[in-house]
Amino acid sequence: MLSTGAYVNIESSRGVTWLRINRPDTLNALSTAAIAALADAIDGAREADAIVITGVGRAFCTGADLSTDVSAATVAAAGELVLLIAAIPAPVIAAVNGPAAGVGASIAFACDLVLAAESAFFLLPFLPLGLIPDGGATHAVVAGAGRIRAARMAFGGERIPAALAAEWGLVGEVVPDATLVARVHAVTDQLRAAPRAAVTETKHLLRAAEASALHSATQRELETQSQLLTRPEYAQAREGFLARTPVHFRAERG
Repeated sequence: MLSTGAYVNIESSRGVTWLRINRPDTLNALSTAAIAALADAIDGAREADAIVITGVGRAFCTGADLSTDVSAATVAAAGELVLLIAAIPAPVIAAVNGPAAGVGASIAFACDLVLAAESAFFLLPFLPLGLIPDGGATHAVVAGAGRIRAARMAFGGERIPAALAAEWGLVGEVVPDATLVARVHAVTDQLRAAPRAAVTETKHLLRAAEASALHSATQRELETQSQLLTRPEYAQAREGFLARTPVHFRAERG
């Protein structure tokens, strides 16, 4: 069964639901409405044996769509999305088929299993915009990679190749691009073959260990990001990003 929406393609077969972010013209950058649509699709698949999130085209998700009105509502929607991924019974798999940046990286790291193509990379490009990592990233990256590596991503804005992300504990498995889909099918087949109650309870217990920290992180991110989005630095940086002329704030301060 295939359902094609404005933002997310939904395909269900043999107990597995594939959700494909469908904004290839923006490299799957997400507006507030698109984040909400992805959350609705995940919630609608909560009874599936497994849920797979991936992207249409050559990107997984390159973050928030800065050509739209990014606001506190966008940050709140991203936080609600990652909390939903953690809370629903079905295991959620990120099939990272290309760049995962900003909230796209946050969504990938929020999933129960993360499989990535060799060409994929992860990026937290918030700082040049005058913003902080959100979508639960301030918890997920520290929990997976440690504070020092999280700082390298957050402060340095460095592209972290899939293989390095796997070394750091942010990705579970890296496979050749051409075999990513086949490998995800193999993983979902394994999940489907196991007793459903055991799969659900395993997820529940693994998530219980971090539930409070993740919830607190999303709340702190929302409070802080909401303030930063109203500052002139963000408005200047956004304008520069859209015009492809990045603003160098250090030069302005002298």
